[in-house]
Amino acid sequence: MHLDNYNCVHCVENLEESVAHLFFNCPFSEACWIYLDIQWDSSLHPLQMIIQARQRFGSCIIREIVIVACWTLWCHRNSIVFNAQSLSFARWRLSFVEEMRRVSLRAKTSMGDKINIWLSNLL
Repeated sequence: MHLDNYNCVHCVENLEESVAHLFFNCPFSEACWIYLDIQWDSSLHPLQMIIQARQRFGSCIIREIVIVACWTLWCHRNSIVFNAQSLSFARWRLSFVEEMRRVSLRAKTSMGDKINIWLSNLL
């Protein structure tokens, strides 16, 4: 697919979008991770980044949080590119919370309970 440009739509830095930028280095995604209390050390290899973040976060639900956060960042990006939506932290946050609630319903009871407790502390 050809787009007019391949710059990040989440920020004003006019940088070409890359996986690392979109999910970790963009000021918008950084704000999302700060909200979720997940810290990334982008100087590390991606696998080491994940291991370190998991150790810092200290909860078994980090995998679900990271997957849903990345998915909702991607969907938010696509809504801007393809549906002319505007950048909105509130809209991303709502989407993230809704997706996490769906994950909690599909998870085993113990995991779903942990997700719901974490969400109630987040809100």
